[in-house]
Amino acid sequence: MSAEERINSQCPPKQRVEGWGRFPVSQAQVYSVQTESEIFRLLATRQGRQLLGRGAGRAYGDAACNQDNWCLDFTPCNRFLGFDAKRGIVHAEAGVTLEQVIEYFVPRGWFLPVTPGTKYPTLGGSVACDVHGKSHYNLAHFIECLHMLLADGSRVICSAKERSELFWATVGGMGLTGLILSVELRLMPIESSYVNYAGIKAKNLEDIFRLFEETADEDMSVAWIDCLAKGRNLGRSIMMRGQFAKKEELKTSDRRQQPLPVIHKPKVTIPFDFPEMVLNPLSMWGFNQLYYGKHPRLIKTVVDYDTFFYPLDSFLKWNRGYGKNGMLQYQFLIPPKVSFEGIKQVLEAISSTGKASFLAVLKKFGNLKNKGMLSFPTPGYFLALDFPVKNGEILKHMEKWDEMVLKYGGRLYLAKDSRMRAETFAAMYPRLKEWKAVKAKVDPNNVFCSDMARRLDLIPKTTRGIKKTRLGKRVKKTGPKK
Repeated sequence: MSAEERINSQCPPKQRVEGWGRFPVSQAQVYSVQTESEIFRLLATRQGRQLLGRGAGRAYGDAACNQDNWCLDFTPCNRFLGFDAKRGIVHAEAGVTLEQVIEYFVPRGWFLPVTPGTKYPTLGGSVACDVHGKSHYNLAHFIECLHMLLADGSRVICSAKERSELFWATVGGMGLTGLILSVELRLMPIESSYVNYAGIKAKNLEDIFRLFEETADEDMSVAWIDCLAKGRNLGRSIMMRGQFAKKEELKTSDRRQQPLPVIHKPKVTIPFDFPEMVLNPLSMWGFNQLYYGKHPRLIKTVVDYDTFFYPLDSFLKWNRGYGKNGMLQYQFLIPPKVSFEGIKQVLEAISSTGKASFLAVLKKFGNLKNKGMLSFPTPGYFLALDFPVKNGEILKHMEKWDEMVLKYGGRLYLAKDSRMRAETFAAMYPRLKEWKAVKAKVDPNNVFCSDMARRLDLIPKTTRGIKKTRLGKRVKKTGPKK
């Protein structure tokens, strides 16, 4: 038996691999890794196969898929390795989830400095996507250093000061520069796990932009937006703004006595794929009318962190609500000088299609300085909307929206993308050539790859794995002709 035959006999069978959007679907061999020695062994015995580190699979599209190759499941690598209590720096393996960080450190007076709208992603995946949230920053600002395994088997440490090229290619680099083994992250001190919350109704796009411009830098803010509203109501929204409450601001004695509780709320699991007819323009119009209509003009209260940051986490497997064909998120950013004009034009185009988005989020990034070569956050406004794939008709609309975003110098978010064209991506990310130079230096044989990397031409076409990919099979079947 040859070496390759022996390895093949020990390989797990191929299985269905997908992102949170469940579109597109891939087939890969998935190895669950628990120790660095296992990871080293797989790297040494890959026999020409391309590898990809995979966390909780919370990226929406094909970023954590690797057709006909190997995915290394890092979720068992979920141990805390150290904590500097004076500086608030936690050292944790890449498979540690944001939920684990919260549950361990909230009672000790620390919280995540940046968190997306779910607490279930892993640290490694969050770094690879350079996640952002309600604050004005991206995660890279708070990373002390990364411990990585490179394609040649070397174990390295990189940071903004040490091996900085590798660091800035890795944060937001979608796992393609090497395997993130562990992360040293600077946490944020808190006096309580409660948030002073303000909900403010905005009558249109002009109104919500004014509210964002008036928001203080220390505020955490995001807005729900009615993407079906038109005319003078275009962009009507509800701003959700907050800051962590100080201990003396808590009004009840039980909260003052226990200001740092970990929140465990009941969960509801979506048990099956909803029929496609459930999410339709009429049902979404009704929901938007009710949600906007019942909200007070202004409400101020104190809520727990789970209510403020993670409302959707109360619904496990909520992605099933978009039907068996999955969903697509369209998240784009427009630079400051033309943010209003660009957001308005794209929002008008979306509204005119009648395509409904149950989740529609508007957010402003402040004057942040982000050196991540492929990282999404830059100054400006972003809008994120979810759409069911259904018969693939939405893909044709998205290509038109891409043209509008490009016209205003904007970009799409890789962690949410599953269908952007390579030429569109290259036009949106001016540091792509610089990133490719780092990739060629640390991974000249393209050991680390993904379906997204192939789709966006992030690797040379001559090194695309041992078999032709079937990425986007559904797109070819139901979407627009290329």
